[in-house]
Amino acid sequence: MAEKPQPLRILAVSALWQGANDYAYVRAFQRLGHSVSVVSSDRFVPDWQGRSLRAVRRLLMPKIVAEFNSALLAQAQATKPDLLFVFKGAYVKPETIAAIKSGGVVAINFFPDTGFADHGPYLPKAIGLYDWVFTTKTAGVADLAARYGCRNAGFVAHSFDPEVHAPLQLSSDDLERYACDVSFIGNISKKKCQTLQHVARRLPDLKLFIWGAAKWGQVPDLAHWFQGRAVWGHEYSKAIQASSINLGLLFEGGPSAPAGDQITSRTFHIPACGGFMLHERTEEALGFFKEGQESAFYGDADELVAQISHYLDHPALRARIARAGYNRALSSGYSVDVRVQQVLDTYRELLGAMPLSR
Repeated sequence: MAEKPQPLRILAVSALWQGANDYAYVRAFQRLGHSVSVVSSDRFVPDWQGRSLRAVRRLLMPKIVAEFNSALLAQAQATKPDLLFVFKGAYVKPETIAAIKSGGVVAINFFPDTGFADHGPYLPKAIGLYDWVFTTKTAGVADLAARYGCRNAGFVAHSFDPEVHAPLQLSSDDLERYACDVSFIGNISKKKCQTLQHVARRLPDLKLFIWGAAKWGQVPDLAHWFQGRAVWGHEYSKAIQASSINLGLLFEGGPSAPAGDQITSRTFHIPACGGFMLHERTEEALGFFKEGQESAFYGDADELVAQISHYLDHPALRARIARAGYNRALSSGYSVDVRVQQVLDTYRELLGAMPLSR
């Protein structure tokens, strides 16, 4: 019988709120019995929205980043981790990674976005120091090698968190708050705005709910449908379940991105919650869910309008596809508990390649 791997001490750079994709990894590590300590940049970088406060934050950022890195180093010294797991790592300095690695620690970065140079000055300088970089964008692997000389990289798909993204019993209050014809939950971008504006103009009687950042409330034709806030954790899951159609709109990519999204975390969250998904048609997304059987898809804004009208008229078909999508998400291993094994397998390979002096 193979010997069971010993639990690891893991130092993670991650958010700490329910529903965060990075915190899902923290919880998955913990479910496997690993000891995880977290240093979250959210505790150092204030989420100030006012113009004057944002100006103050810009002036303070060098000191804030220095304090965050000092805390990360102190935690590494205290816990002596086996693995440094950094989710994105926009504020992690190169010298911090080097110092932690000098103790024989394996450093892995998990990057979920499209462009490595779109998140401040530290990440592009630090990315090549990680022992391995996981990217959720297939184009990201080649981009890492071409721009940053980083060849220790691989693709890992997004996932759902079984603690959060699951069917829930909805109350009458939940339905009053979240029930709608079509919803989109996510960040704003030019392409998403244009797509939703087209839908709103073509289907003026549609009950469209948009959940996300305050900027959605400034978009012509969409401000009326913006619900005034984002939804997180189980409220996010409830909003998905209560919506007849959940849109899988994709980000076109930041300024430094080699390509836009092919999939996103919502690609897996929506089916796992039991929601009906109408997703932008991409080759990658079609590889995870069968078109017309486990998810619906669209190619352009006109087809999106037609698909919305079609599926609103066929609730039984929606329910059948949503059920099949849910079953596919669970049976095909799209949960974070499966993805985290890929991270741990890579850790063990990297550890095995290290000098015995570790």
